Amino acid sequence: MIKTLLVSCLAISSVSAKKISGTDWEKTSSAELEKLAKPLSPEEAIEAIEVPKGYKLELVTSEPTITEPVDCVWDANGDMYVIEMTTYMQDADATGQYDKTSRVMKLVDTDGDGKIDKSTVFADGLLLPRMILPLDDRILICETDTLDIYAYRDTNGDGKADEKKIWFEGGARKGNLEHQASGLIWNLDNWIYLTKGDERFRIVDGEVVVDKRGNITTQWGLDHDDDGNISSGYSGAEKSFQYFQNPIVYTKSQFPNELEKNFNSVWPIDNIPDTQGARRRLREDNTLNHMTGACGHGVYRGELMPDFYGNYVLAEPVGRLVRMAKVDTSQGFRQMQNAYPESEFIRSADANFRPVNIKTGPDGALYIVDMYRGIIQEGHWTQKGSYLRDVIDKYGMGDTVKNGRIYRMVPENYNKKFTPPRMLEKKSSELIPYLGSTNGWMRSTARKVIILRNEKSIVPQLKAALDKSNDTQEKIEILWTLEGLQALDPEFVFPLIRSKDSRFATHALRVSDPWLQEGNSELLDWYEKIYSHSTSPELLTQAVLSMKTFGPKDVAEPYLVKFNEKHKKTQVVEHHLKQWSREQKAKQDAMDRANALKGKGPLFEKIMTAGEKHYASLCFACHGAEGEGAPMAGTDTTLAPALADSPRVLGDKDTLIKIVLHGLTGPIDGKTYPGAMESLAAQDDQYLAEVLSYIRNSWGNKADIISSKEVGKTRRANRKRKTPWTMEELTK
Repeated sequence: MIKTLLVSCLAISSVSAKKISGTDWEKTSSAELEKLAKPLSPEEAIEAIEVPKGYKLELVTSEPTITEPVDCVWDANGDMYVIEMTTYMQDADATGQYDKTSRVMKLVDTDGDGKIDKSTVFADGLLLPRMILPLDDRILICETDTLDIYAYRDTNGDGKADEKKIWFEGGARKGNLEHQASGLIWNLDNWIYLTKGDERFRIVDGEVVVDKRGNITTQWGLDHDDDGNISSGYSGAEKSFQYFQNPIVYTKSQFPNELEKNFNSVWPIDNIPDTQGARRRLREDNTLNHMTGACGHGVYRGELMPDFYGNYVLAEPVGRLVRMAKVDTSQGFRQMQNAYPESEFIRSADANFRPVNIKTGPDGALYIVDMYRGIIQEGHWTQKGSYLRDVIDKYGMGDTVKNGRIYRMVPENYNKKFTPPRMLEKKSSELIPYLGSTNGWMRSTARKVIILRNEKSIVPQLKAALDKSNDTQEKIEILWTLEGLQALDPEFVFPLIRSKDSRFATHALRVSDPWLQEGNSELLDWYEKIYSHSTSPELLTQAVLSMKTFGPKDVAEPYLVKFNEKHKKTQVVEHHLKQWSREQKAKQDAMDRANALKGKGPLFEKIMTAGEKHYASLCFACHGAEGEGAPMAGTDTTLAPALADSPRVLGDKDTLIKIVLHGLTGPIDGKTYPGAMESLAAQDDQYLAEVLSYIRNSWGNKADIISSKEVGKTRRANRKRKTPWTMEELTK
């Protein structure tokens, strides 16, 4: 099923040179290894990439037009904006990484042939920009080390932003740049979601509204499908996909076997062993054996390649590949299955192919953002003395920087010119037909623009279009457009719940959540009807999700108990009810912990509560939810040492503070772990004191709390330290 493309003669010397197995690279000369990592021209690089039979990759743009691209989006007119992290890992020591010289480019395809032929610097002087979302004629941009989101606008049409206004003031966000917020997507429910934070946003009558129902732990990349389920993962814990069973606002469901067996095994064709997991993450031929850097999550929602529609995709830049997953529902729940068993959707033999984001474009093509560089891991993982640094230096990988390519995948015989939608130039009424487009980008963008304009005068036209439509997806889009305009009421919505189209009825129940929160008696009658008479797994599932999340407590608990008795044999409902039981237990455990703290004084209680939150937002991915060390799949080790009953945790305070301030590398108790413990020096003294006190007094640990003054004292005493500690140094 996979078409292997022949490598051009010019590329053979670097892509198809001597294959190095096992640890042979350690005995091979740098001159020989550097041939394997030599950069290719864009044309040569395409020839080194495998794609499915019947499809082709086309170059959209490359260096020097763009450099170090990490994301691309389109405004409602169809013009592309590209985030560039121009200072990211310009050498293995991350020299100058936090210089404010990154930018956002505006790119235009003037003749519709799929190739960029006009570019301008839309915004520059930025610190590693990481989030971007076009609204109307405003472009939201957020940089690293902050959650302040600014709206940029080009007021004179020259392609350069000349207006910058604060859109959301989120304040400073510290920590490793791999573990800061990203995403910023406008989902089906008209909420704007990001990762690595609780916040989500929506715009109501022109005002920004914020709540705390986000909480997506993905590191890089975020998307949604036609029903508002998110596409995300967590590379820090080597997770490919997570939280895709239902919309994230209800719960972060994770079911047994939701990933098919061995789904996280990968099948690359390059064999450069540059993984922070070292030999444990490599086969004997030096190909990556497991997901380790999953990112750029997407869902293909274009019309050009119907065989792929609705499939989830992710980039794995360490393995130089793109995974496509089919969503199988035959078992009563959603299971991810590799669309190309023991192979990959896209993969390259080119050492510098580094896909980091995947998007559906306005033209229906699938776009791949390729940073095209030697080093992909951030500087905390490339410290001198680490396994990864040895590979980087021996292969000369730090020399390949300041490149970048964006490709699009289209059918092999595709050669049509694309006419951009120019939605910002159309009346709101002219956007209504786009809600029925076969292209998901068109539907989502039209809905967003209509809501932002807030023209309530088109509500009758939208309701008429809903009544006329026979297409489920179009009806769903129109319903949520009305929701975004605050134009729904119980009289209009409740009859839609009895629709014979169970998928549409499910969305009608979802938009009713605010009335459920209010305890609307008519809606509660509908819930009783669903409980008593419905046989639709979709509708039954939504009833569980909505009731447990938004139902009044005195109604929700008895309803879910009897629901469990009647519908526990409906497999997907059973899974969600078990999820509810786990959540109830977690809430009770949290209450028990809080009650246990109350007898130890308000200061201790405050410190432990804050420390638990810090730990759950970052540390748990490697150290485990219970401090046991998160398992490294397919191995007999963990991603990081256990913290429970750890002599380093319970011992000398100064030593523990040094570890979190500067990181730790090398063997620990005779074992080596993937990469190094990263430095948390960017966090303030209070943050570190709270999280360290928490781990010193959790999972059976008991030790004195650590104060912010103690952290500050150790920080000052070691302020000249720039490298991680080793256990040998700390022991001395």
